[in-house]
Amino acid sequence: MDYFHGRCEPFPTYPRSYDLVHAKGLLTLQTHQQRRCTMLDLFTEIDRLLRPEGWVIIRDTAPLVESARMLITRLKWDARVIEIESNSDDRLLICQKPFFKRQGVSS
Repeated sequence: MDYFHGRCEPFPTYPRSYDLVHAKGLLTLQTHQQRRCTMLDLFTEIDRLLRPEGWVIIRDTAPLVESARMLITRLKWDARVIEIESNSDDRLLICQKPFFKRQGVSS
């Protein structure tokens, strides 16, 4: 997503895809600057860019990381939050895109 120019457009990456996306403060930037993009837009774009079994590492504040973790688990990605320092509000969100989308278990 093009956050620096205020547009909600995909990154021009064709035909490339990536194994790792790493960002610090991206969620804070996205929420504080009132862009047209939502957190779902952001992670949909990351999903497009990332190869299956690729990783996302995001460092940001605990509340934003927790919101992102809840969204990511709804997208069926594996996600965990790691506390960086005991006296810091920052957390790491570490996610892995699955090789394939898991289907819900039906009874």
